[in-house]
Amino acid sequence: MAAKHFYRLGFLLLVLFYLIPTAALERRFSDFKRCADEECSSKFASVTDFSGPDCRFLSFKKSETVFVYYKLSGRRADLWAGSVSMLEIGSNFGYFPKDLLAVNHLYTDKELEVPTEVW
Repeated sequence: MAAKHFYRLGFLLLVLFYLIPTAALERRFSDFKRCADEECSSKFASVTDFSGPDCRFLSFKKSETVFVYYKLSGRRADLWAGSVSMLEIGSNFGYFPKDLLAVNHLYTDKELEVPTEVW
């Protein structure tokens, strides 16, 4: 009886160890991000108001300066990530559709593609 319980518990633990890394990967929107430099930051202007659908998204008003820290590539190349004010990175960082921004200044036309990290 004890052996049967032991094997059942072992099976459940194996399933959990398999599912936890898979779930962490699914939290990412994409596998890769594109950056202009090692710091992965650039400055854009918003062309319209945007209200994010949930807490992962950044909301902003038209003509606000948006600091882009990375541009997703791979599975979700349509999303970028950044903040409205560099002084408040922790409180207003999020994702947004890339088509809602206009370039303020193009620093370089070369970009690096690096893997995204799991938080």
